[in-house]
Amino acid sequence: MTSTIQKALRKPSSLLRQGGRIAVLAPSSPSDIDQINLAVGNLRDRGLEVTISDNIAARHMGYLAGEDSIRLQRLNDALRAAHFDGFLFSRGGYGAMRILDGLDYDAIAANPRPMIGYSDVTALHQAVAVRAGVGTFHGPMLNADFHDGLSPDIEQWFWDVLAGEVTSWAIEPHQVMSHGSAEGILFGGCLSLTTALTGTPYDYWIDDGIWFWEDVAEPTYRVDRMLTHLKLSGKLRKIKGVMIGRLKDCGGGYPDELDRLLASFFADAGIPVLRELPFGHHADNLLLPIGTPVRIDTRSATFSLLEPAVTTQRDL
Repeated sequence: MTSTIQKALRKPSSLLRQGGRIAVLAPSSPSDIDQINLAVGNLRDRGLEVTISDNIAARHMGYLAGEDSIRLQRLNDALRAAHFDGFLFSRGGYGAMRILDGLDYDAIAANPRPMIGYSDVTALHQAVAVRAGVGTFHGPMLNADFHDGLSPDIEQWFWDVLAGEVTSWAIEPHQVMSHGSAEGILFGGCLSLTTALTGTPYDYWIDDGIWFWEDVAEPTYRVDRMLTHLKLSGKLRKIKGVMIGRLKDCGGGYPDELDRLLASFFADAGIPVLRELPFGHHADNLLLPIGTPVRIDTRSATFSLLEPAVTTQRDL
């Protein structure tokens, strides 16, 4: 079942500019606690009050940060806690799909706050969009971005967007695969997660939107297969623009092969297509507000928000 949502999602409220309180959650795979603690220190240096979920370093079946019931409970506990101003994630990996049916979507809808992450967090982004109608953010996580630090421009954009500013990001000439301009609702995430959720109740797609995607460690034939799957499903027929991130370790050691695939796949799209934008598993992620109207324009060389991605006061 593909989502029929065709309008901007409800904006979360953001108070993070005023020394907000953050919960760091682990709904997917386990993390190195020392690495996470370094990232937490960096966030606290920015004036944030940070609470870490106690399952971050737990290990179940080798790849899950605790049993499904534990990961779900910790996530729902945080979502139900009114004192948190936003939610970050320790890392991706795998596991968020396993707990989507039990997520407290009513709690999210009743008190929408920024949920920020990428990789496996794509599953949460899509589920929250479909079931709660609330916008989330594809963006930095602790194990890499806040551990290694954000570059000045990326960090400025991060705080500006969360402060409700309507701003633009410059597009470099080498990032343009196909010229043009388009406006639409921004949506997307990790390609493998979007493909895996196709046909499920958490299949979130905007026919007239701007689709962004990235992935990690996928050989060219698997990227080909996932894109072809989306094409055959009819999803690529009506989108108005494409934004491709930095595809870390994709191409199986043959980057020219991947370049040829992308060039041929989008050659006749007839819409603006960008690539090598600063988001993905390389970290230093540009914050992307899912569910917000945006514009991409290769003539002015800008990616722009058309509306604030957040409200700047908590709904009462």
